[in-house]
Amino acid sequence: MSSYPTDIYVVSRTAHELTVIDPPSSSFVIAGIATGVLFALVALGVLLFLRNTGRSLHPLLWLLPLAGLPFVALGLIASVTTHLTLSRDAGTLSVRKTILTVPIKSKEYPIEQVRLIKVGVGDVCRFLYVSLKDKPAENLTGCTDRTGYSEAAEAMNSFLNTNRQ
Repeated sequence: MSSYPTDIYVVSRTAHELTVIDPPSSSFVIAGIATGVLFALVALGVLLFLRNTGRSLHPLLWLLPLAGLPFVALGLIASVTTHLTLSRDAGTLSVRKTILTVPIKSKEYPIEQVRLIKVGVGDVCRFLYVSLKDKPAENLTGCTDRTGYSEAAEAMNSFLNTNRQ
């Protein structure tokens, strides 16, 4: 299991259920949100300073602080957490994506359709994908340079092998 909270890791394991978390890259999230907020505050400060010096400002200039919103949005988009849950009782592999604990997407695969979980390798990244019996393989996580993918795949495949019905 991974020792860093930014790496993919097994968060809980019982005889009936296994849960893996693929957390967001906190440095990217913090950088995006901080950049957006800082840009908005600096723009607002400059506008207030110019107004207090007696200069006339075009009314549309007051929208300038809103230019920081795309950075905040990128930070929020980067905060996607993926929860992978294998449940023997439900007989499913559940993939749930959240942004700041708000569910944005979910999908379930019947365990009997899952062959195994594999680690895919991109140019400079890794990801988890599911190999299915009657359908093409599908990605479970995003492509990142973090670690823990092999350990998570091994734990999930071990769970699948011991819990096939």
